[in-house]
Formats: sequence, C-alpha cells, structure tokens
Amino acid sequence: MTGSLFVPQSKIGFEVSPDSAPPQLMVSVIGGVSLTYSGHEVNLNTRKSLAMVAYLALSQTGVERRERLAGLLWSESSEQNARVTLRQSLHETRKAMLAVGSPPLVGDLNAIGLQPGSFRVDLLHLMDAVALQEVPDVLLRQERLAEALLAGFDDLDPSFHSWLTARRQTLHDSLVRGLEAGYRDRATPRWRRRRMAEAVLLLDPTHEAACRVLMQCAAEDGEIGAALRTYNELYELLGTEYDQEPSAATQELVATIKQGKFDTVAPEAPQEDSVRLSLVAPRRTSEAPPPSSAAPAKPALFIDNFAINGVPSERAYLVSGFRVELIACLTRFREWYVSGSPGVKTDDRAGVPISSRYFLSTTTYQAGASINVTMVLEEQPSGVAIWGERFELRLDQWFDAQQRIVRRIAATLNVQISVERLMQLAHVPARSLEAYDIWLRAQTVINGYQAGEWNRALDLLTRTIEREPGFSPLYSSLAQMNNVVPFVQPGLFRTMEMAQGTLNLARRAVALDPRDSRAELCLGWALAFCRRHSHAQLHMEIACELNSNDSWTLMSAAMFHAFNGDFERAARLSSLSMELTLSPTLSHWAFLASIRYLLGDNEGAVVAADRAQSGLLSPSAWRAAALHNLGQQEEARREVSGFFASLREAWIGDAQPTDEMIGKWLLALYPFSQEETWRRLRDGIAAVGIPVTGCVFEGTAES
Repeated sequence: MTGSLFVPQSKIGFEVSPDSAPPQLMVSVIGGVSLTYSGHEVNLNTRKSLAMVAYLALSQTGVERRERLAGLLWSESSEQNARVTLRQSLHETRKAMLAVGSPPLVGDLNAIGLQPGSFRVDLLHLMDAVALQEVPDVLLRQERLAEALLAGFDDLDPSFHSWLTARRQTLHDSLVRGLEAGYRDRATPRWRRRRMAEAVLLLDPTHEAACRVLMQCAAEDGEIGAALRTYNELYELLGTEYDQEPSAATQELVATIKQGKFDTVAPEAPQEDSVRLSLVAPRRTSEAPPPSSAAPAKPALFIDNFAINGVPSERAYLVSGFRVELIACLTRFREWYVSGSPGVKTDDRAGVPISSRYFLSTTTYQAGASINVTMVLEEQPSGVAIWGERFELRLDQWFDAQQRIVRRIAATLNVQISVERLMQLAHVPARSLEAYDIWLRAQTVINGYQAGEWNRALDLLTRTIEREPGFSPLYSSLAQMNNVVPFVQPGLFRTMEMAQGTLNLARRAVALDPRDSRAELCLGWALAFCRRHSHAQLHMEIACELNSNDSWTLMSAAMFHAFNGDFERAARLSSLSMELTLSPTLSHWAFLASIRYLLGDNEGAVVAADRAQSGLLSPSAWRAAALHNLGQQEEARREVSGFFASLREAWIGDAQPTDEMIGKWLLALYPFSQEETWRRLRDGIAAVGIPVTGCVFEGTAES
C-alpha cells in the first residue's frame, strides 16, 4: 500500500498519479463503491459485481476462491445457481474493466482476484495514514465513518451483511485505537492531538477519554469556550440518549477549566496536517442509536475509574489507556452491558433493562520498573466480592503485555459473571426468568452435555422465543443444540433436513444481532454440517473478528479449521483460546483432543481427552487412537472396550448398537471437508478395533 493518497474522481480532492507512475484501478469503498481507471469510471451493471471487486480489493491478497465469493454474495441460492451467477458477474466485470483499459480480473477454475499492484484502495491508505499518526480530513468531516464503509450495500445478501458488519466494527476499532495511541503519546504536538481527539469523537461521540483530550487541548490553546462546548455536547448526549452523566474525571476537568487553570497557557502555533485525504461524503447527522426499549434485560458491568497511587503523572496515560483498552475488549461480549460511567452503578434510571449489576474496581501503583494492578469484581448492591486478581506490568514491555492481559481479564470476567448469575438463579422457577437468564441456563446444559436436561432446555428456549422473538441468543442456542445433539444422544444420525432446519435458526440469530460472535459461530457450524465448508469458513472468520477475546469462539473455530485441513490456524487459535481461560470447560477439552490428534500431537490428545471424558463419549475414541499411535496398545484396547460399553448403555437409536453401527455413528459426527483429514480419524479408530467397513467420505456440497 505505497504511493500517494487518492480519492475517486467523482469526489472532491482527487489526486492524479504522477505521469511516470503506471495507471491503477482506483477503488473507493467509503460512502459506497466506485471504480475509476485513468479518469474513466468502470461501469458495472449490478451492485453485486461492485461488491465483489470491493471485497477482493479489501482482502489481504486480492484473491479469493470462487466458492467463497458465491457463498458471500449468493448465499440464499443453490450451489449450482450461485456458481452460474458468479460466472456471469465475472464476465460482465471483466468486460467493463477492459472497456476503460483497466487490467481485468484474473483467475482460474478455483480462484478469482485482482492483479497485484494494479489497484489502490482509499480505505487502506486511510488506515496507513492513521498508523503514521496522521489525521486525514475525511475523519474530521464524516461522522461515524466506519458505517460509511460500502454504504448502501447492507441488504445485498445475508452473508455479505454479516461480513460487512464485522468489517465495519473492525474498521471502527482500528481507527479508534490508532488515534488513541497518537493522542496519548505526549510527544505528539498538541495541534495534532486535538485533531485526533476530534476524529475519535466523530467516530464515537460518547468516547470520554477523547473528549477530555479535546477539552484540555482547546483550553491550552486559549479556546475556553470551545472546551466548554465540547463538554456540554457530551453531557447532553449522555443525558438524552443514555440517562447518564459524564464520569468524575471529565467533570473534574471541566471544573478545572472553569476555575481558570488554563487561562495562562501559551497557545501552540497552529500547523497544517500533512495528509489531505478528502473523501467527502454527505455529512451525516445521525447520533448514537439509543438502546432499544425492547432490549432484553442483561447484567451490567460498571468499570470504575482506576485509582492511581504513586504513578508519576507522565505515566498516568498508560493507566488510563489500559482502562480504555479493557472497556473496548469487554464491549465485544454480547452477554452483558458495559458502562465506563461508574457513577450510575446503582442508579435505576439507566436507559437499558438491567438484570443484575457488577462493579469492577482497580487500583494501580508503581514499584520500581513495574506498575502493579489489583482488580476486584463486586456484585451490587450487596458489595460481595466474587473475583479478584493482581498482576504486574513492566514499563519496558507495557504495550506488548497490555493486550494479552486485557484479553485474559475480559475472558475471565465473562466466566465469573455467568457463574455468579447462575448461582443467584439456582432456585428460581424457570417461568420467572428473563430471556437472558433462560439463555444462560440453556448454555449450562449445552456446555455440560447434560443429556437428561436436553429436552427441558429445548422446551424453555422454544417457549421463550414466543415471548421474546427478537432475542438473538435464543435462536443461536437452539441452533447450537441441534448441532451438538448427535454427540449427546449416541445413535442419532444427522439428516440433511435437520441440518437445513438448524441453518435457518442460525441465520435468524445472525439477522437479529449481526455483531454477536456466537451467532456467527453457530451459523458457521450449521453451514459446515450442510457440507458448505467455504461458506462456513467465512462465518468462522467473522466470529473471531467480532470477538477475538472469547475463548470459546476461538476454540470452536479452531476445531472447524482442523476439520477443514487448515492445521496452522487450528493450532494458533486453540493455543490462544487456552491462554485466555483459567478454567477450560468440557467442550474446550473435547475440542482440543480432536485438534491435537489431527495435528499429530498424540500426547496432547490423550491429556485433553482425559479432561473431557466426564462430558462426552466420543473423545474416548480419539484417546484410544492416540494411545495406539504412542505404542500403548494395552491401554488403547481397554479404552476401546470402555468406549463400546458406554456407547451401548447410552444408545438411543433404532438400530442395534453393534460395533459396526457405532463406528458408522462416530465417523458421521464430524464435518470433514477433506478426505485426507477424514482418513486420519478413520484409520486411527480402525487400528484400535472400531469397525469402519462401508464408511465413506461424504465430501462437500460445493465440489
């Protein structure tokens, strides 16, 4: 992504490439999609053709598999119709590009892409500028710029909508993080810090840290009125939309400004920013959408201002930045509401329905070359502490360690709050529970593989949907239960009719909440069980992009990638998942056993299967195969004998649980996309005496 910044000719401020530089296809994705080459617009007849080129231009390599494109843009069509329509779109796109002299799309029977070095993308150059601590003009003109990414293409296709939602969220987070890093750096000139804070507030009008930076910079520039107007705008927005007040830190700053502390600060000489990326679009006046009055009641987590003891003022920004990063990670979880305004932790006027309240207090102090951080989580209003942890951050490794620790805290809090909430509800009749609490109780059944409670949980979810039809997690939980039920009820074989019904549930969950990573995860698995693996991979990636802090999302996606033959990604995601959780669930261990076996780590597979066997029966077969590979034949035979006995005792199918039928059931459980990977399991269980005669690889519906 080198070269000068540019804007399509149809927009103000288009920068023409130097005469010596070869012409390139200019791809604009902010405010819609437009393509130009050497001053000529590439006229494409359909929005899906435009979206396809934009998607390719935004991908890491500029190349994508045909099946993936078909699933992204024609997910509701049959496989055959999607491929035919894709071919027609590719033909029209190539023809339109050649008409203006642009190098056309290239590819073969498997993949399609843009020629390397033949195109430039406005968004990628914008991101490069922010990484260099520049503030392009578009960030100061366009409110909520991330929402302008591919504006007008939301209704193109459900799968494309899911991808676009996640991409917009990632864009928003990346821009905010880059700008935050710039204005927190004390070496950054004040005029630029002020521009950065202004840009963050246009991206997120409720961002109090940016508001304080902007207020202080304006006051130091002698513009007291501008500083006070900034505060008043925040105060009005929080009060009108969220029934909250600015935090104590923000109120203290405005009081300091009103007291005249900044009246004698010499204004810094104004300077021009070096980047003039004028991606002008109609100014949007939309404000932050207020929480829906029909939103379900969920727990609320209030993050107190960090107490800073003995930390020099020049390093206080590290602590405040840590708090901002923590809040950003916590908001990725859809299981709760998060508030950075601790003053409302016991206020019943909040604009969202809250089922329970939790208060996170943090104390920091410096000791030598480290800053010690102590956190305590309390249930409100009782004040009972339910979790606490102390850790140390070295100053010379601060930013390297910060993200790792913050992600660990977010994952831990997710577990702790769920466990504490379930304890509160242990003796509450189901008919009295809110939709969120029904979902939480159902998750306990699913994650514990409690076969005896399975039908009761299904009934609870179904009846709650009738009462709360707009609550996405209810649908994703039903889809998850359908995906898992053959594992819980040995002898039950998945049918394509069952798989299609599950797919419909998962699509409904994503449609209701496109930012819920677990809904995307369930959709990915539902597609995998429909043998649409390329489509499934897209939604697995979206799930991880939406919440890379959720240990379960990472582990589940890792197992999919193992079945899909992408062992490098499976290893990376499963390792990260285990780093993020202090108490892995039975599902974590069961999935890890499969992953480790397919990776060739037989010892790791045995250890993981040992931890998983109190929940599922299938890990026992993986363990036996791994023991055989390790040369422990006698123990492998004992494991298989116990596996057969347990399966026969739990068998529910109409067919008799013969050894042959058990082998057939076991191999049918998993959605392998490649025969070579499927053979690893087949050959492994055959070696320990589980019959596989007559079992064949089903393949993929996309082939």
